[in-house]
Amino acid sequence: MKAKVITDSGSGLTLKEANDHNIGFLPLQITVDGELFLDGYNLDPEELYQYMEEGKMPTTSQPPLLMQEDLFESLQKDGVTDLILVNLSTGLSGTNATLQATAKRLGMKVHTLDICTTLFVQKYLALAAAKMLEEGKEPEEIIAVLQDAADHSAGYLIPDDLDHLAAGGRLTPMAAKLGGMLKIKPVLEVSPKTQGKVDVYQKVRTFSKAVKKAVEQIKEDMDPNREYEILITSCRCDQGVEAAVAAVQETLPETVSIHIDPLYAVIAVHTGLGSLGIQYVPKIDGVEL
Repeated sequence: MKAKVITDSGSGLTLKEANDHNIGFLPLQITVDGELFLDGYNLDPEELYQYMEEGKMPTTSQPPLLMQEDLFESLQKDGVTDLILVNLSTGLSGTNATLQATAKRLGMKVHTLDICTTLFVQKYLALAAAKMLEEGKEPEEIIAVLQDAADHSAGYLIPDDLDHLAAGGRLTPMAAKLGGMLKIKPVLEVSPKTQGKVDVYQKVRTFSKAVKKAVEQIKEDMDPNREYEILITSCRCDQGVEAAVAAVQETLPETVSIHIDPLYAVIAVHTGLGSLGIQYVPKIDGVEL
């Protein structure tokens, strides 16, 4: 048995970063005005933000099928028999199911889970899987560790521009227009509690209240006997990042590790400019970022 960890660009990894960690990588597709980009190959978050600044409304789709087959076939030639798939939530994308079907068609064994979220949690779990595989752990053991971490993780997104959510079918155009008029800031949750789908956790009237609500809920959800990694991510929302860092430092235990990233491209497409995300995931022994 020879195994390989596979993830997609929902993790925020680029092709180079994935290769550096011995992780197989598949980019989701982002289309802008009819032009197709491969996330993490020839498009990064800042380039996407610039398109949105220009008023573009990008769309996303799964990794190219031919690219999936080429990757899996090349791994087979290298003797890989088992795949450990760490993909974005099945509630957000059919990528995991498509990869499983491709692997089955090629006769490869799949070990996977539904992480019920994406972004930093996905990145952290993919890196953890690669680390554990390098240490000689079996795929079943790796999946069990990842499942425990995923079950105790969650993410909250605070969008500023509701039009992108409406364009992606997450809100009706009328609700987006009304929300903008009333200055409503929805706090969106993506977690095991929402079955990996985007759901509205709270609706508040100011951005600062939305940040406070999200951090307070994270505190309530945390196990006091575990340590956590925290991600604060934004799509050109520097003030929101500052507010989130302050709220985390004021509210959560000093043992949390705070990371700050740009909002990864495939999610920024749907949340728009000015959006902020806060995620947490339990630390996994031996995994350092």
